[in-house]
Amino acid sequence: MPHYTLTFADPAGHLLDVEMTLPSPTAGERVAMPSWIPGSYLMREFARHVATLSASQSGREIRAEKVDKATWQLGCTPGEPVTVSYRVYAWDRSVRGCYFDSSRGFVNPAAALLQDASNPQAACTLDLKAPAFSDGHAWRVATSMTATQIDARGFGHYHAENYDELIDHPLECADFDEFTFEAGGVLHRFVISGKHRGDLERLKADSQKICQGHCDLFGDSVAPFDQYVFQLHVVDDGYGGLEHRASTALICPRNDLPSVGDASVSEGYRELLGLISHEYFHAWNVKRIKPAAFTPYDTTRENYTRLLWIFEGFTSYYDELMLTRVGLITEADYLKIIGRRLTSLLRAPGAKLQSTAEASFDAWIKYYRADENAANSQFSYYLRGSFVALALDLTLRANDSEASLDDVMRGLWRDYGKTGVGVPEDPFSVISRYAGQDVAPLLANWVNSTTDPDWAALFAPFGVSYRTRASANAADRGGRDEATIETNTRTLGLVMGDSGAGLPVIKVVLSGGSAWQAGLSAGDTLVAVDGLRASATTLSKHLARFKAGTAVPLSYFRHDQLRETTVNVPTAQQTLRDSVWLPLEGTDSVAALRRQKWLSQA
Repeated sequence: MPHYTLTFADPAGHLLDVEMTLPSPTAGERVAMPSWIPGSYLMREFARHVATLSASQSGREIRAEKVDKATWQLGCTPGEPVTVSYRVYAWDRSVRGCYFDSSRGFVNPAAALLQDASNPQAACTLDLKAPAFSDGHAWRVATSMTATQIDARGFGHYHAENYDELIDHPLECADFDEFTFEAGGVLHRFVISGKHRGDLERLKADSQKICQGHCDLFGDSVAPFDQYVFQLHVVDDGYGGLEHRASTALICPRNDLPSVGDASVSEGYRELLGLISHEYFHAWNVKRIKPAAFTPYDTTRENYTRLLWIFEGFTSYYDELMLTRVGLITEADYLKIIGRRLTSLLRAPGAKLQSTAEASFDAWIKYYRADENAANSQFSYYLRGSFVALALDLTLRANDSEASLDDVMRGLWRDYGKTGVGVPEDPFSVISRYAGQDVAPLLANWVNSTTDPDWAALFAPFGVSYRTRASANAADRGGRDEATIETNTRTLGLVMGDSGAGLPVIKVVLSGGSAWQAGLSAGDTLVAVDGLRASATTLSKHLARFKAGTAVPLSYFRHDQLRETTVNVPTAQQTLRDSVWLPLEGTDSVAALRRQKWLSQA
């Protein structure tokens, strides 16, 4: 049984001290650090943060030789306890690694605790030491790991049935705010680290509704965990989440929290609620309902699957749908969100090149390594998978059949989530069985090709129209109608950024657009439009002066060399109708009832 001791050693140097003791090592004992963390499909090479490592038996140092990028072989005497001592640099503020300074310690065990490579199924124990430095005296611990003997602040002894479980319980240590609530018959703890002025009573009530909604969706009276912990870190500018079997780590801007006395739902708060909903749904979908490729995880190498469109995509469908179902956002709000998501599909040329299954399979080399050409060569399996879920759900509900996507999820939970059996790589017949009809041809077409569903036909039975138009301005994200449409950078096929010196820099050039045809590239800095200086604030104003069909002279720098080109403003026939909105139309009572069943909690 591997035993770990973790100490918050040096807050100024951001160093964690770890001791790993193996009571009965083998002759060629090896220990290894994971190369990736489940839920984030990129080789992150956590061994690069190991600053020093040594091993000893009975007080004498023994050989610890690195044999590959993440594995050490120990020259130990078999059967005699061996201790591996090492330091981990912890300065990753994301939800995927470790972070440590005098204000906070966050530990993802996958990024800090070595694995007994010869016996990964052995039970593990962890001693989490209370910090000795003065600022750490107020720290408490928030984790879903099983405690066996801890003090009032949560420091002490923890236990996990195996290494896979050990690394699935992150540790949040700080002087945080917190509240608790019950959902699905179990206690939920919500902690918030970082300075904020949020209305935690409102966040508590809204979070409870979301969690209870998901528990009700899966139809069990009790949630599939003994407790659940939300670990929210608020920052000035950052966003993300990572799911775990009984907890989730979240990051959001502090101003996204609701303000005391303000009952409105700001866009930032709605996004935070969607993030909470998304990661909580993962407790069923991907932490327990898993692809066969993840049963078990192998964190030393890539685990390939073409099914992330189910596990991330279906989760992305249900995240904000649940906000509607429990009454946190309106029907109109939800249709605006869906319109914006469908807008992103129309604006990505890569959606016509990469299928949903291919996007899933290539996550390891593409999704997390998106570059300036990503929009032209790939498309998110999160979004494309959510569209598959939406199209399937609308297809089933339009037929007024007994089944919906809710029934598909409950079937997957019953036969795969509860049993631990992995979902096969060809899941279409399985989904058809739960749907009560053969949807395999439809799914295969949506998933294995770049063919999009007929959205107008799918939305019509619900009294929703599918409308498209050109981008109104550079900030236009779709989701609503616009009375005025003027020439702007999106019209030209550009996504812009700021150089930091007030000059507009091209981030993305969309293939086939006017800017593409004019030879502009990502990284070019625009300096003048028709001989007039362009800045980040004046660029859109200059472009708005030009009508369709006009040839616009542009001056720009590429690698410090001044260049000139001419960009043609597209005509009405050439302009892409790349913005979607979904208005309600008609008074058909049957359509209204279908829509109510879709957007209300069953």
